[in-house]
Amino acid sequence: MSLDLSAKTAAELKALLANAEAVLAGGNTKLHARAEEFRAAAQAALAERRVAPPGQRAEPDPALDAAVARIKAVAAEALAKFDLTPETAKARGITTPHALLAGNGAPKTGGGVRTKKFRRCPYISYRGPAGIAMLQYAVPPGEGAEGFWAGGLVAVGSAESKTGFDAAMDEEAAVAAFLKALAELAPARS
Repeated sequence: MSLDLSAKTAAELKALLANAEAVLAGGNTKLHARAEEFRAAAQAALAERRVAPPGQRAEPDPALDAAVARIKAVAAEALAKFDLTPETAKARGITTPHALLAGNGAPKTGGGVRTKKFRRCPYISYRGPAGIAMLQYAVPPGEGAEGFWAGGLVAVGSAESKTGFDAAMDEEAAVAAFLKALAELAPARS
């Protein structure tokens, strides 16, 4: 009998593993077989979730690194061309403005990563009165999966606004679609 622990969090799996090891260290041999089963299942579930062994960084991904650099360059271009400040967005009626980049200056991580739709999904976005302008580079789950570009305008609250685009675009077309969407949403700098 195998145990399905896929719904457990990493913390819950670690607690199961610790409990199983405590039972195995104890003197009640009647529980050892079941504890061994739990320990093996918890170890397997934790191993599936680890991208790299603890203390090691994941292998470099040149395509992803290049995409992140390009997204940062597009963000710098957008910030130079358009007034994307939260104050301007609020003055235009946006109650929850989007910062174009994450607080540390890097692209944000897409909701598609949290839902496991994508393995990686760096993106930038700006929320305006008519929707959300987004530019993303998404890497689907699975070893060796090729990333893809997407960009444009999405409706607030749509599936795409929450987890990212599904349709692949040419890199230049995605950037152009993002900048076009920004031109519709944000005032140009003078």
